[in-house]
Amino acid sequence: MSIERPDPLKNVMPGPQLAVAAEALFLTNLILLPGLAFVALLVLWARYHDHPDPLVRNHLRQTGWTCIWGGLLLVVISVAIFLLGGFDNPWTWVIGVLYFTFVHSALILLGMMGLARAINGRAWRYPIFGPREHEV
Repeated sequence: MSIERPDPLKNVMPGPQLAVAAEALFLTNLILLPGLAFVALLVLWARYHDHPDPLVRNHLRQTGWTCIWGGLLLVVISVAIFLLGGFDNPWTWVIGVLYFTFVHSALILLGMMGLARAINGRAWRYPIFGPREHEV
């Protein structure tokens, strides 16, 4: 079964709306409404994880797993930095803030790339966090 996609040169957004919504919720979780957007993304995945369009499945799976692993990595390592270094040590704060800022901004950048791929109707795999999939 082949899925017909609109011509990207003639359409503003040729990608499927569910894929774009998944990537938008991923970014919303990182930037605007952490937790709430994550729950909305999980609801979207629960409803459409078996969608007939492989591109929708790709973006839902990538954003879901990256939210879970990226969030765990941010929280666990940040807490570990502060517990190991102590809250009164200034170097702990320097390392903790630098780590959180670097990883968080990297996830935002990758999310923007995923959103651009979804808008253009292309598959995407988040490096490190995203699960490996067959080519779409």
